[in-house]
Amino acid sequence: MFDIMNQAKNAIESYNSALSIHSANIANMSVNGYKALNVSFESILAQVMNGGSAASIAANRGGTNPLQYGSGTGIAEVSIDFSQGTAVSASSIDLAISGIGLFIVSADGGSSYRYTRSGDFTVDSTGHLLTAAGHQVYGLNASGTLVPINGLSGTSSQYSWDTSGNLLYNGSSTGFRIGLTYFNNPGGLGQADGTTFVETLASGSAASASAPGGTAGTLLTAQLEQSNVFYLGETIDSLEIQRALSANLSVAKMASDIIDNFISKLG
Repeated sequence: MFDIMNQAKNAIESYNSALSIHSANIANMSVNGYKALNVSFESILAQVMNGGSAASIAANRGGTNPLQYGSGTGIAEVSIDFSQGTAVSASSIDLAISGIGLFIVSADGGSSYRYTRSGDFTVDSTGHLLTAAGHQVYGLNASGTLVPINGLSGTSSQYSWDTSGNLLYNGSSTGFRIGLTYFNNPGGLGQADGTTFVETLASGSAASASAPGGTAGTLLTAQLEQSNVFYLGETIDSLEIQRALSANLSVAKMASDIIDNFISKLG
């Protein structure tokens, strides 16, 4: 009975974590640039009671299959779904990427970089181009060097982009061009704040910053990429997990009741 309770406990913890992931996806379905998380399960601690046997023609005996069973379930992997979200019309200073690219931003003055699909940009009162979460946006200067896009003037509505990624002020070049990068394994990126991601060992290093039009993809000007959360799919998965969670709670209660009944008889 204690084995049954332990199996149920492992399953309940795993399904509860998965339910939290699906809940987070649904909560962020209206957040521009949000990428859904996918969760998968695996059987853990499989036990083989008997390895089985081969058939023997001489003894006129058939073989037997292994006697085995799993000891619970656990989360095998949580990965980021980097499929493209739908692009919608936005303000002139906003951008979306068609392709695998990411915008380059920083929350610490360039000591480290973060990466995002959300091109929801604004110019603050000090002339810095920022994301909606307040991260400094980086681009390329005339010499192709990655630099923070700052020193701007005027309101956000006076800025726009051309399809080559050049930032324009009332139709004239500012000398900045948006910088894009990409990862060989974007699903291995780590989540950070404000729909940004950070590099991990699994993702590998970011490709050198480049202008739009290469491997990273092209630009969709005056547009924003919406979340790629599929509400109906998330809802169906959540219902399945809730059923599994409920079933394991019932198993745990059943095992607990049997143990309590056994203990009461001993008393």
